[in-house]
Amino acid sequence: MVFLVSSSDIQMIGRLICLLLLFVFVLFLAYIAARVAGSFQSNTINRQSNIRVIEIFRISPNKTIEIIKIGEHYVAVSVSKDNVSLLTELDPSEINEQEKTLEPIDFKQILEKMKDGRSNNPESDNESENIFFKKFRQNKNKS
Repeated sequence: MVFLVSSSDIQMIGRLICLLLLFVFVLFLAYIAARVAGSFQSNTINRQSNIRVIEIFRISPNKTIEIIKIGEHYVAVSVSKDNVSLLTELDPSEINEQEKTLEPIDFKQILEKMKDGRSNNPESDNESENIFFKKFRQNKNKS
C-alpha cells in the first residue's frame, strides 16, 4: 500500500517550518538588540564624566541614600520613588572611595578543569570557589 501525504499535512509541515524559522529570526533580532543596547550602555558608563555615584545605601525597598561626586564636590542625596533631596555636601577627606573593578572570570579554564576531572578533589573545588567569591569576600571583609 502506498502512503499518500495529503495536502493538509504538507501545509501543516510548511507552517511548522515557517514558525520555527520565524522563532529563530526573532531570537536573532533579540540578540542583536541586546548587544547594541549593552554596548551603548557600557560606552556611556565607561566614559569619563563629571558625575559619578560613589556609594548607595538602601534604607528601605524604595529609599536610598547615595554619595555622588559632581566635579570635585561630594554630596549626599536621599532618593525615593518620586523624590531626590540634597542632604548635605561632604568634605572630600571624609570619603573613602574604592575602585570597583572586577577581574574577568575565565570560564574556559574552569570547564577544562571540570572536564579533566580535577574538580573531584577538594583543592580544586576550593580553587574554583576562590575564583568566583574572592572579590565578594574581600569587599565584605572591608565593610
